[in-house]
Amino acid sequence: MKLQGKAYKFILLLLIAAFLLGTRYSQRTMNAFREKNNLTHTEPVENLPPTLALTTVVLGGFRGLIANVLWVRAMQMQEDGKFFEMAQLGDWITKLQPHADHVWRVTAWNMSYNISVKFDGIKTPHVRWHWVRRGIELIRDQGLKYNKHSAHLYHELAWHFQHKVGHNLDDAHRFYKMAWCAEMMNDPGPDGRSGTEDDIFEGGVIGGRRDGYLDLLDPQTDADRRRLKRLTEVFNMTPEKMKAVDDLWGPLEWRLPDAHAIYWAQQGINDVTKRFDVTGPEGEPDGVLNVDEEKAAGGDFLKLRRIIYQALQQACMQGRLISKPPTFDYGWNVDLVPRANESYEKQMQAKRDEDAASGPDGDSGLAEHMSTGHKNFLRSAVYFLYVYNRKAEAAKWYDYMINLYPTSIPVPGLSLDEYCVSRVQEDAGETDHNQTKAVIGGLLRQAFLYAAIGEDDQFVGHKSLAIQLRNRFQKEIGISTNRVGLPPFEDLERQVLEDLFRPNSPYDPVLLEQLRLVLKLPDDYGKNLEPYPDPQQPVQGSEPEPAPAPDQN
Repeated sequence: MKLQGKAYKFILLLLIAAFLLGTRYSQRTMNAFREKNNLTHTEPVENLPPTLALTTVVLGGFRGLIANVLWVRAMQMQEDGKFFEMAQLGDWITKLQPHADHVWRVTAWNMSYNISVKFDGIKTPHVRWHWVRRGIELIRDQGLKYNKHSAHLYHELAWHFQHKVGHNLDDAHRFYKMAWCAEMMNDPGPDGRSGTEDDIFEGGVIGGRRDGYLDLLDPQTDADRRRLKRLTEVFNMTPEKMKAVDDLWGPLEWRLPDAHAIYWAQQGINDVTKRFDVTGPEGEPDGVLNVDEEKAAGGDFLKLRRIIYQALQQACMQGRLISKPPTFDYGWNVDLVPRANESYEKQMQAKRDEDAASGPDGDSGLAEHMSTGHKNFLRSAVYFLYVYNRKAEAAKWYDYMINLYPTSIPVPGLSLDEYCVSRVQEDAGETDHNQTKAVIGGLLRQAFLYAAIGEDDQFVGHKSLAIQLRNRFQKEIGISTNRVGLPPFEDLERQVLEDLFRPNSPYDPVLLEQLRLVLKLPDDYGKNLEPYPDPQQPVQGSEPEPAPAPDQN
């Protein structure tokens, strides 16, 4: 029997009304869920081309579909090397789908690593820095705003500071470091605009001290309150979190990029641990993530932990500000050796604990992989402590290294002196006369430059190492001393010093004058020497013999 007529229509109306009521209830529940979990994005998208803006408004909830189409187009542009166009598409995609963290990562990477290198790193480093800085700001100021719990974005931001700005693989890396140092030290002043008359140099969020953030914990002056506002609003950092990181891994030099790599990596670690550390051995959170918790947190959690010890190791090599911009210089910070070693130990032990907490699935072997990096770090730390004339500390870490990694030295039973000389010898070649002489000259030249800037320990350390290297070379060649032996050490030292002071020397005259005063040399020292050879001029040989006159017969 088929329903017909008014009864049939009445039943259909009742069904429609029931479905509408059900939809209204479920939609209300869904909206509440989306709002609670920050899944709703209704902010207007600006600066879109008219066609895309119209399509976005018309399709409404199909924004994701539009973003997917643009994403496919962006990937095609990447393959074609059209990085500038890809940056514009990336900007639109992030506005359409701000909670897709991978879009922020790819767009920032494109700016910092693809677009920046289109410009000459020697002639126009400031243009490269513009794009690198845009990549950093994109993640820090926008990506993390919409993705507060993205370990991927925390890692990408920390990686930018550690690798792009902190490492030396980019031609303009030194300019990046100097520009970041200036950002940290300079205060735009009351008008908030850099490059105007009220700029305050050696103010900034850090000021003139590596731990200048401490002044901002309880600001007492208008200048400090302005600095605090800039730290929180421009750099999205807080002095409280900086102090916590410094207490954990410092003393860090906050005017250099490695400290910021560690800061952002630690923020990511803190966030992930807080959200995903569910249970420990006793059923309560214990601050350790097992394998299942790590998988739930995302693969970048281990990368965040790796940033910590890698950035600390890098900071040991370059984490001390020697001179501020514009005469910017930085160097080894051997005071960080204990902290860097501690970071390796903590991360290796944490990984062992996680493996143990994960049962049979937890034997990843990653802790042992970390130990290889730890061993290499200790080998370098011992060497540079020795070079910096911190021989007591070098001896302590040398014993620690041998006990922990017996294979870290090439020959069992090497003394500290022999080990450090062998490190230089690796660069000099076995018993190559010319290479050994060049390494000794380099050590002495560096020693004198350290003396000029008042780094007495490093002066003594480099000179001592040069002496040790010469003595070992002479001993190794044995009876061949007369044929390939080196000159007396005093002669080697004099040759290097004379090269520094020759007329037309390429070295900074101010630095040389400081060195002359330190060594108490005569006012006219070096003036009677041959000028320093000009690399732009061709080497002049003897005049060629005149060609015979042609035979006139």
